[in-house]
Amino acid sequence: SQTRIMTYDAEVYSRRNLVWYEAADLRQFKQNRMVDASRIKNKEYSENGEKICWWGLERFIVPSVRSKTMRAREQVKQVVLCKQEKACQDRQLKKSSDWAAESAQARAAYYSSHL
Repeated sequence: SQTRIMTYDAEVYSRRNLVWYEAADLRQFKQNRMVDASRIKNKEYSENGEKICWWGLERFIVPSVRSKTMRAREQVKQVVLCKQEKACQDRQLKKSSDWAAESAQARAAYYSSHL
């Protein structure tokens, strides 16, 4: 791997300059990730007392976790959008209601002073 020394000045660095690993390192990491997931699925870690880190391996261990996660995110997004739309409608109704009340008061004031 390669090491980069960063200086903090006004110059803007591209994302590529911030990478501390090479493409071969990334490929090796992805292969290791698959091997680790396979070992966890086959319970190979439990025999030799190694501590297991599941972080990031869920979608390799449980095939449906990605689709379930995406479905849950979509459902949350739809609920939030629905609530936001309802709040917007409530604000619009309140504005209409406020306008109706103000115009009724204005008409009442006009009629009471001219009749």
